[in-house]
Amino acid sequence: MHLNRYFLFIFAILGLAACKKGFEGTKNPVPAPETFMVVDSIFRTGENRLTTSVEAYWWGNSTGGFIAGYEVSTDNMLSWQFTKSQDSTFLLKIPPGQDSADIVIYIRAVDNLGQKDPSPASTLYPIKNSRPDVKFIFSQPIGGIASQNPSIVFPVLKYTIFGTDPDGNEDIKGYELYLNDTNATPYSLPANTSSFLLQSNSPKADSSACIVYVNGSNNALSQPISGLKHNATNIIYIRVIDNALSKSGYIATPAIWVKKVSSHILLLNGYSSNKFFVQNFYTANLKANGILKFDTLQATEIVNDNYTQLQPDFQTQAKTFALFKKMLWFGDNASFMLSFGQRSTTDFFNNGGALFMAVAINSSFDPLSNFLDWTPIRSLINPPSGSIFRVNFNAIVNPVNPTWPNIKSTAIIASARPFEISYNTPSIAYDSMYFNGIIESKTGQSPIDWKGVSTLMAKRYTVSNQKTNFIISSIPLERFNGLTNCDTLFNKIFVGELGF
Repeated sequence: MHLNRYFLFIFAILGLAACKKGFEGTKNPVPAPETFMVVDSIFRTGENRLTTSVEAYWWGNSTGGFIAGYEVSTDNMLSWQFTKSQDSTFLLKIPPGQDSADIVIYIRAVDNLGQKDPSPASTLYPIKNSRPDVKFIFSQPIGGIASQNPSIVFPVLKYTIFGTDPDGNEDIKGYELYLNDTNATPYSLPANTSSFLLQSNSPKADSSACIVYVNGSNNALSQPISGLKHNATNIIYIRVIDNALSKSGYIATPAIWVKKVSSHILLLNGYSSNKFFVQNFYTANLKANGILKFDTLQATEIVNDNYTQLQPDFQTQAKTFALFKKMLWFGDNASFMLSFGQRSTTDFFNNGGALFMAVAINSSFDPLSNFLDWTPIRSLINPPSGSIFRVNFNAIVNPVNPTWPNIKSTAIIASARPFEISYNTPSIAYDSMYFNGIIESKTGQSPIDWKGVSTLMAKRYTVSNQKTNFIISSIPLERFNGLTNCDTLFNKIFVGELGF
């Protein structure tokens, strides 16, 4: 019995000794992770070198821990970026002025303890720079609607461009722009340029520097570009440059005739037929009132399914209209004219411009269209069901002001539309100017005089100074000279009211 107790005592002491030895030992450290790449070098020379956009693949091992991620360097281990991916595409940078380089990508694994591989894996990539490219983008006819790539403009020009670089569009440094002369000092456009607009500083001079806008902004770049010629053909050149200073070839626009602004008055002809008969009517009556100088714009001129004188967008058209103080606008397509004017006359009016518009409004025009909301017209009057409005031959249209002349039709006006004028505000007021002469015609019945609202011409003016800035007529004045007194009417409208 005593012997058994002795052995139990000896075993207990040995056990305690063994436990003590385990706690007092040194813990084995977790080794740093190791990193591997698929290849460590790629051998290519000359034209066989890779482009600057390359792919890399890697992995890591950790003994006693796990891989938490990787750090990547493409600048000779000066800086590192963390990632959890095991592959990526890199856009490598060639030093400016060189067309090739040998770039090393370094990868080091990072374990869960934050330890980093002290000997990163690496692969050398022999790369070459690829030349960037740029082209002009022009609108195309769509669904029977002509494109708008003008060949004749006043000195406001807009172009859309598209630059590409095989090494990645992030490699584009910018664009060089030239007006007419590629030997001139290039004008720099930023790398993100997708369009640019040039607006002449001196539109009445023979040539001018231009304010430059990019990407639809109304905030101009700090420096102008010189070299635009007026009353002359111009060609715009552009090329793209990348971060390695490689440049594309020059890309040129089609030749464009830039008209000098010769007066403060613009006649906009929106007729699709009889356009020169109507234009001659207006110009003859303006000249009869001593208004001898004006510029013209043919808004409906189409050649090869392309509008030749309309700007490519409303911003550019608005800046064109803003070159003038007065506009006389006549046309036979209400939807086209009113929607066009709504989107392109804000700058013109904000600059103090005054507009006369005569537009034939046919029965298919939506009487509630929001195309009217910028005009003196609040709403169009619809004829009773089954009837149409018209003005008969030799009909008299009366002025609201008795000192103004009556006017008499010389043709049947089948698309006459009377209207209600807009409501007055504290600062803006509206007045009816001409009315009557409308008949209601219904199949199988004799025509009768229309007794409802019959305003056919109205004006908008500023209350504070009583200045008229917009007169609209829903009847074509060229068909209302039956009393041969349109020269008197023009004097009232264009001299007395609008101050042409």
